[in-house]
Amino acid sequence: MNNRTKRTVFGSAALLSAAALIAKVLSAFYRVPLQNLAGDLGFYVYQQVYPLYGIGMTFALNGLPVFISRLVAEKSAAERPALVRQLHTILVGVSLAAFLGFQLTAGLIARAMGDSGLTPMIQAVAWMYLFMPTLALGRGYYQGTLDMTPTAVSQVIEQTLRVVVIILAAWYYHIHTDWGYYTMGTFAMTGATVGAIGAALTLWHYRRADPFWRSVRLATPDNDWRGLTRRLLLQGGSICLFAAALILFQLVDSFTVARTLQKIGNPPITARELKGIYDRGQPLVQLGLVLSSAFGTTLVPNLTRALQQGSRVRIQRLATEVTHISLLFSVAATGGLIALLPWINQLLFGDREQLITLALYLGAIVLVAMINTYNAILQSVGNYRAATYGLLIGIALKAALTGPLIRLFGLPGASLATLIGLAVVWWIIFNQMPSLIRIAVSTRAFGTRLLRVTVPMMAGAWLTALLVQGRLGTGRLASIGITASGIIVGLALFLFLALRYHLLTIREWLVLPFGRGMLHLMQRFQNNSSRRK
Repeated sequence: MNNRTKRTVFGSAALLSAAALIAKVLSAFYRVPLQNLAGDLGFYVYQQVYPLYGIGMTFALNGLPVFISRLVAEKSAAERPALVRQLHTILVGVSLAAFLGFQLTAGLIARAMGDSGLTPMIQAVAWMYLFMPTLALGRGYYQGTLDMTPTAVSQVIEQTLRVVVIILAAWYYHIHTDWGYYTMGTFAMTGATVGAIGAALTLWHYRRADPFWRSVRLATPDNDWRGLTRRLLLQGGSICLFAAALILFQLVDSFTVARTLQKIGNPPITARELKGIYDRGQPLVQLGLVLSSAFGTTLVPNLTRALQQGSRVRIQRLATEVTHISLLFSVAATGGLIALLPWINQLLFGDREQLITLALYLGAIVLVAMINTYNAILQSVGNYRAATYGLLIGIALKAALTGPLIRLFGLPGASLATLIGLAVVWWIIFNQMPSLIRIAVSTRAFGTRLLRVTVPMMAGAWLTALLVQGRLGTGRLASIGITASGIIVGLALFLFLALRYHLLTIREWLVLPFGRGMLHLMQRFQNNSSRRK
């Protein structure tokens, strides 16, 4: 690979990463004004059906484009039109089946969720699936040719349009009494289709000047339909499932949490309000994952190249770096959010309800971050099947445990079921990695040092928040200053202790955007310490 090609690859990857970060931030934060405008019941209505949208969106945005880009990269320029034509035929069949399935079974799905009022919302979501072939193929083809601009632009436009529609629906509901929760939720869910239309038009803008797409219409598909379909189901399915892993766990909650709360004696309205409060954990987890996954997974391509070259020392070093950095940010994000959870909950959602439930749910940040990291490593060695089986077992365990644990512990039982299911997925994936990598990513010694840093950070952030609360009071506006103070003190303490206890190696610090500056601080700290002696 020459230097010009390398610059193209890294520039494209940076563009796509920036677009993904913007989309993730939008996806995490729009739920806050939605809950503030629609209340816990309105938030419950939206979140019950969201996983059905989230699965399709993830397939069209992350899972299928990644798989299709790999297929495109394997083919010569002359073979690509036939491949894309064949994939289009398969995906059109899949999208039509999904659309018709949701339209015809919307009432059954809503009743299975324990709320027949959700039927029109499920039918509204179904329309988005009709755009999946266009979105997945357009993004996948351009990613396979290392042109990330169409994917990045369409991704940001799709999420922006969707969020605008959702907030407008919630705002209209907030100021007009003639709308009910379900009407608001139905209009909010049309944001998925509006966003998909915007993304499709964006991709069409790039496609209309590209002669490749004219050649696709004239191409004759390959005869190996079985082989391509098999790869789509096994490899593409594995990528899609893991891209939507947390959403699949949320889908289990949609069918179990509110129904079980009713069975143990809560009135329907109370059960649905509690489910809405429980769903507050999702944007917090997404926020933590944005912070924790932004750096660790950037090292996975380097690990893949090392595996291809067979460099034992480099493989172990890179595997260790990937694990340490992912674990560092996920644990730091989780610890900080838990320490400041009472004030964050009040700041974002207006009260301090269900703190134990939400604190337990936040533990998913660490588990999902490590699952994503280890799964990326497994896929880099061509192992798709073991990770898929692990995820399916974890989801089945989550489904089996949610009801009994809610009966035992109340709403916190739903969070416990999520943690147990994710922990099993992590354990299965970890044990399926090559022994060379499994030894390298053993985190016992690093985990001990990380706890020595994280626990004091949590204590410092919490104590700071309590002290500032004593001056500012306990109101919602006061929680802004309280939360900001806790974050500043907690971050400063975490970085200081990370340097003090040599949490990362010099090479690991240099991987991070701010790592060089941190090393300069560490050097100055050591020099000052030696002078005092």
